[in-house]
Amino acid sequence: MAESRAVPLKGRSRQKIHAPRGQMSHVYISHSGKDPDALLALHEALRAASVTVFHPGEDTSRAEADAAIDRAFAIIVLVSAEGVRSRRVRQDVEAAKAMGLKLIPYQVDKARLNGFFKQEVQPHLRLSSAMPDGLDQLVAETQEAYRKKCPVIAVMNLKGGVGKTTVTAQVFGAWQEAFGGRVLLIDLDPQYNLTQTFYPMDLADASSAQDRSVISLFERSRLHARDAASPAENWLGLTIQPFTPAPRDQFVHPVLGVDGPPGRLDIISGQFEISKYAFSGDPDALAAVKQHFLRSVDHYRSEYDLIVFDTNPNATFLTRCALEAADRVIAPMHADIYSLRGVRLLNQVICNQIEEARRPELSILFNAVNRNEQSTFEADARNGVFDEIAGFPLSEALLTAALPRSAHFAVKAPQEGQPAWRQLVIHAGRGGGLKPIRESLKQVALEIRDLNERKKGH
Repeated sequence: MAESRAVPLKGRSRQKIHAPRGQMSHVYISHSGKDPDALLALHEALRAASVTVFHPGEDTSRAEADAAIDRAFAIIVLVSAEGVRSRRVRQDVEAAKAMGLKLIPYQVDKARLNGFFKQEVQPHLRLSSAMPDGLDQLVAETQEAYRKKCPVIAVMNLKGGVGKTTVTAQVFGAWQEAFGGRVLLIDLDPQYNLTQTFYPMDLADASSAQDRSVISLFERSRLHARDAASPAENWLGLTIQPFTPAPRDQFVHPVLGVDGPPGRLDIISGQFEISKYAFSGDPDALAAVKQHFLRSVDHYRSEYDLIVFDTNPNATFLTRCALEAADRVIAPMHADIYSLRGVRLLNQVICNQIEEARRPELSILFNAVNRNEQSTFEADARNGVFDEIAGFPLSEALLTAALPRSAHFAVKAPQEGQPAWRQLVIHAGRGGGLKPIRESLKQVALEIRDLNERKKGH
């Protein structure tokens, strides 16, 4: 039985969420200044884990410390006898509390806590240097807070033609417009259709020729060192030498440009040469390249509020990289049995190939549906009819919102001289039934954002 569909988004908050001041988000380490050994050990452990750190020095003013706390994603408090007596540490904790910042205390000696520390710090105190793995646990908890600060989403289905590139560009372009902040799109499909959504093929190819492209997330390239060979020119070997990720402004393409809508929506362009990883027979080299990719993505989390992968429809090395880096997978599907099969295979890959600790949550988005009413297939899916066929609770994973079938979502090559942001439906002019389409995009974006926010709260 078909059911009516309520698409327009009304009465919901449309307030912009502004990015924090400054470009780099960091963990703030609050300390007394008289625990140098503990501070140095922690700083080195976090640096090795690619976490950006700020800790005040003796000449750091209160205003500078507060500004650094304002840009932080979490605050680590070194709990020591000196720290408990430190006015600056107390002020740091008060400022972090006012910002709603995650507090991660770490006890470094047998300090006796006073009233303030008992009330504000002790409830969060679980880790200490006396624990055999205390420092490792502290780094892991800090990394978790860092990743929650900037969720990573993979748009994926192991069936082609279901609208992955459309969802990546249009839903998350609408996300950036509706909620503000800084969004990075990464084109992980060797066909690089997402890149060509915004830019002509010759520009994408010129970018790849300079290694200003996705391959520089995996291997050391000319983007990292002038004397480096391009990994795109070596199909028979993989570069396992480590590298420091390139500065954002030398790597990404700003879709919104300097004269476009406010905010930041960037893309790391794709290229065909990342297909070479599917042909490599060197598991050790592939493992090293995957770690390069994961570290690079973690690095760019510090400069964005959301990162989104567009992926290819095959279970390959690139699929595994995307799944290990992602916090959530959004699987677009059409209302047909073929798309359902792609979702089933995707869930099998997630469950069988990704260890539980790194396994992303799976959400399913119906795409290209009837704008006015649900089809029988969609209604059955929402009622649990296909849960057994899918091999998991599909009905629970389905997003309530859906994207309608619309000519506005048809893939069109960018026009010469037209800014890249004009390819986004959310910015593509007026009329032509655009209003309900834009509301649908915002509704999907809002639901995904709410899922992410609830996960942060856990």
